[in-house]
Amino acid sequence: MAIRISDNYLSKILLGDLNRSLGNLLKLQRQAGTMRRVNDFAEDPRAVGAIQRYNALIANNEQYLRNLSRSSIMIESADTALQDISGLLAEVRELALRESSAVATTQSRQTAVIQVDNLVNRMLDILNTTVEGNYIFGGTRTDVPPFVRNAGTIIYQGNQGQIITAVGPGAVQVVNITGDVFMGSMSAALTGSVDLAPRLSAGTFLTDLNLGQGWDPGVITIRDGNNNSWNVNLSAAVTLDDVMNAINTTTGGAVTAGLNASGTGLQLSGTGPLQISEAGDGQTASSLGIAGISEADEFNGRDIRAWLQPGVALTDIAALDGSLPLGAIEIEVDGVFTTVDFSSAATLGDLQSILATAMPGFQLRLDASGLSVVSSSTETFYIRNAGAPNTASLLGIEGTGTPARMFGVLEDLRNALNSDDPQAIRGSLVEVEALEQMAQSLLIKIGGRQQDFEWIETVLMQRDTQLRSKLSLERDADVAKVSSELAAAEMSYQSSLLVTSRLFQANLMMYL
Repeated sequence: MAIRISDNYLSKILLGDLNRSLGNLLKLQRQAGTMRRVNDFAEDPRAVGAIQRYNALIANNEQYLRNLSRSSIMIESADTALQDISGLLAEVRELALRESSAVATTQSRQTAVIQVDNLVNRMLDILNTTVEGNYIFGGTRTDVPPFVRNAGTIIYQGNQGQIITAVGPGAVQVVNITGDVFMGSMSAALTGSVDLAPRLSAGTFLTDLNLGQGWDPGVITIRDGNNNSWNVNLSAAVTLDDVMNAINTTTGGAVTAGLNASGTGLQLSGTGPLQISEAGDGQTASSLGIAGISEADEFNGRDIRAWLQPGVALTDIAALDGSLPLGAIEIEVDGVFTTVDFSSAATLGDLQSILATAMPGFQLRLDASGLSVVSSSTETFYIRNAGAPNTASLLGIEGTGTPARMFGVLEDLRNALNSDDPQAIRGSLVEVEALEQMAQSLLIKIGGRQQDFEWIETVLMQRDTQLRSKLSLERDADVAKVSSELAAAEMSYQSSLLVTSRLFQANLMMYL
């Protein structure tokens, strides 16, 4: 039985094929034009979700980099200002030495008074440095000059607030130095000079690592020389023991984790070379000090020791090895000598209690990796060793504690020059030298922050590259593949047009 196909039905079939060919051609032309595989939700809904997630992560990472850039400007400005302050203090010391010498005269000292006034003005200008209209030494009160003259005296009208910037997921950095450290109106202090950060142990809390900066929970990837690869989830880890157990269990013992001999970081052993990297977008491996590739069968991580806390045992501090029990120190205040015996101390908290009992008004402060002695008065004090072992030296607290009276010492020097008093001029040198030491310690602190920022910037740039690479895999088109498919689609569409035109070609014979 013959079946008749009408022209109307045939045209619908041909036009449908023609539209499909045209739609495919337009889709490929759009991909070739935008160089993107996904241009709208309908093309690949799953990929669109991934693209949006990666775009959000990239935007966050770019914001961290902008934060880092703006904060770096403030840190660089503070570094320059502190170097200028250090130079000015060197001029003050030179002036005091010159005018307290035998060759100085009354006239030269009167001339030096003018020099001191000029130094004060220059110091004010430096400490009132601004970045983009914000005063960098005013704490969080950045809208007013931190140092101003008031009834012939220079006062500090900033605060002690810290400016903190986000530099990564859950990671922040302190940016500023508050100007109150230059006034010394409340106390005298002696900053320690010895690294007393304790050795790591299995029970060390991960939040205490990196001198109290903590860590970034997440997943790490470990690869060994046999091409084995493991993803180790450390999100639930609380202590270093949890981290080591997770690595040992996940790898089945092929890679074992422990603490290095010095107790400063982690050590991984296995068939080398060992490679440890981030499995996600975090900084877990980096924060644990184990990101990188080993040259042999052992991977030695960087120093990630914890900060000082009262409960830290003295036996856990490498700098005190072979010197325990400690001995005594001698503290001199206004000609009065006091011996403080630390021989019974077992922890840093014991040291604090013993000093507070022996010297009311004195405090042993635990900094990130060292000790400082702070007095509740502005009276200069001296700390010395008292017999063997050299306890003050071992603890890094041997030296002179002074108030950091930046403008006070300049005013005292000016008065001594006006009074033509060589002894008083010479007496100001102790505070000037203490101020120089303080400026140097602040420069070291700023230098450490600059190094931290450079390292963080490197990590963020690497993260940006990884995120953009993953985004490209989801969003961007394969140029060679699209070009090939586009050529085939154009040929298919042209062929469909040719066939359709010939089937519907009208001539006179069709109507005879």
